[in-house]
Amino acid sequence: MNRRLTCMAGLAGAAICSVAIAAGGDEAFVAQWPLTLPSPDAGAYQVGLDDAVYATTVSPALRDLVVVNGDGRQVPALLQAAPTPPARLTTQPLAWFPLPATAARAGSDIAAISELDPDGRLRRIQWQPAPGDAPPAALLVDAGTSEVPLQALMLDWGVAEVAFERTMRVEGSEDLREWNPLAAGGRLLDLRRGEARLVEQRIVFDTPVRARYLRLSPGAGAGTMPAIVSVTGESTAVADAPELAWRALEPVGPADGEGGFVFRLDARLPVTHVDIGLDGNATARWTLSVREDDSAPWRTITSDWLVYRVGADDASRTPPRALDTTLRARQWRLVPDAPSAGAAPVLRLGYRAERLVFVAEGAAPFSLRAGSGRAVRVDASVAPLLADLRARDGGRWQPAVATLGARTELAGAAALDDTPPRDWGTWLLWGVLLLGVLLIGGFALSLLRAPKPA
Repeated sequence: MNRRLTCMAGLAGAAICSVAIAAGGDEAFVAQWPLTLPSPDAGAYQVGLDDAVYATTVSPALRDLVVVNGDGRQVPALLQAAPTPPARLTTQPLAWFPLPATAARAGSDIAAISELDPDGRLRRIQWQPAPGDAPPAALLVDAGTSEVPLQALMLDWGVAEVAFERTMRVEGSEDLREWNPLAAGGRLLDLRRGEARLVEQRIVFDTPVRARYLRLSPGAGAGTMPAIVSVTGESTAVADAPELAWRALEPVGPADGEGGFVFRLDARLPVTHVDIGLDGNATARWTLSVREDDSAPWRTITSDWLVYRVGADDASRTPPRALDTTLRARQWRLVPDAPSAGAAPVLRLGYRAERLVFVAEGAAPFSLRAGSGRAVRVDASVAPLLADLRARDGGRWQPAVATLGARTELAGAAALDDTPPRDWGTWLLWGVLLLGVLLIGGFALSLLRAPKPA
């Protein structure tokens, strides 16, 4: 009896396995694209999605978008938005002036010896060194021309005639009278040993600094500060966001009873911005709504949206409107606050293509599949893996870029049927399993009815 139960359990497992394989086979997807990997040992890859992929997938959350290996099995994958451009380092020269020893001390009023222009920029420091005075012991930097907070200062002195190493004390002020200390890792040095030279010219702030004026005073150390040639401010500015791609939609018909216009989107684009194209000079307030299909109710996204255009210049029109969340709706509707006899509006949808990040498990080749009524992408812990790799290889590390090949049709429209295909082999296995249960039941019943030996 135990052997029979074991056999039936094995048959049940085989049936379940068969169902799982059938759910993700070629017949479950509309089409696929072969993936070309830049190197076979990168491990983690990313592939950018194009309009053809978005037009093939049908899931509102793109769950029917998967990557499979050479054995036809899904690999761990994660859908991500387009990466944010990395911050870039910007530099700009800053005006600077040497300060006498008396002006370098705490509590000194530098405003009394300073000449400013009407905009507050330093023109000069008015002082005359007396015979026997020490060389300038500090610097006054005019940082008011920097439009963004400063991350660091770079001091250039050419080549120091005498080796030195000094800490630097940095203070900030808005009026040249009240000075506040600023946290900075400032240790300047110019050391030589034979032909070797060790130089540090940067003063790095612990947090970005926005101050009108900066005072730099040497602290503990050895040697005399060399004559400064220039002072440069370093800042981190966010790179410009990538350009949006736009899809222009015409109304599918005339205005409805409420004066609204309906638009249909044939792809699951990740829409983040909307715009309305108006013909000629016009102004109106609009209500924007979305829904998935004809049977669903309209859901208002924004109302009282003022859109205008005056003249042909783009500067004389309403800028595109950013949405609060990414939308992939199939149907869009614009309703004006008052009926208009003008031309129908054009709805423009802005988006940035996403990427699918995957781990190349199993044998090559790898393919991207899309469009299915029943297959879904398996959730995988790809994000922690990417975080570990980025921590190991640097914050700017990115998965290797895979490229899409030519589209290949699989099951076509038949894959959009959400009814699982009838698997006769699985039904046969379940029939055998049921027959085995009936046989065991009959055997047990016959044992109970058999006469007991005297």
